[in-house]
Amino acid sequence: MAIEYTLLLKDKRLSKDVLIKKIESLSFSCSKVEQLAKGICINLNEEIGFSAFLLDAGNYPYNLWETTFFAGDFIFERTLNFRMVMEYLNFEKRYNVMLRILFDLATELNEDAILVSNWDTELCLFRKNKSIVLNNETGVWSNDCFKNIIVNRDVYYK
Repeated sequence: MAIEYTLLLKDKRLSKDVLIKKIESLSFSCSKVEQLAKGICINLNEEIGFSAFLLDAGNYPYNLWETTFFAGDFIFERTLNFRMVMEYLNFEKRYNVMLRILFDLATELNEDAILVSNWDTELCLFRKNKSIVLNNETGVWSNDCFKNIIVNRDVYYK
């Protein structure tokens, strides 16, 4: 089973160019970009141990998420998926890069988004013009290697 994390994006503010610019700003090459029917795949498996997929979400009801962060449903227009390579050994580096991309983009784009693990666990909620809400039921945000991602950010726990 692959390990995946998905950012459900309320709007379509995140484009291919913005994503590539963010990844390259972290000193990674986006030379392996594959055009897909509804988006792109950026293969970073050798460099950092994951591939990133930016995809259009589809239509209702396929773009509906029943969230526990607030009452009501979350409708999303785009997803940013990260599929991890199991053989990549530098766990801390890989997750720090992935989370840095996610947190930076959510802040820069200023849009609502929910980060979900492949086990359907909601990890955090990015709110437009508001604090980031972290769900620490699994203890993920207590991990020392993730604390540097949330330091100096306006976060609180669900």
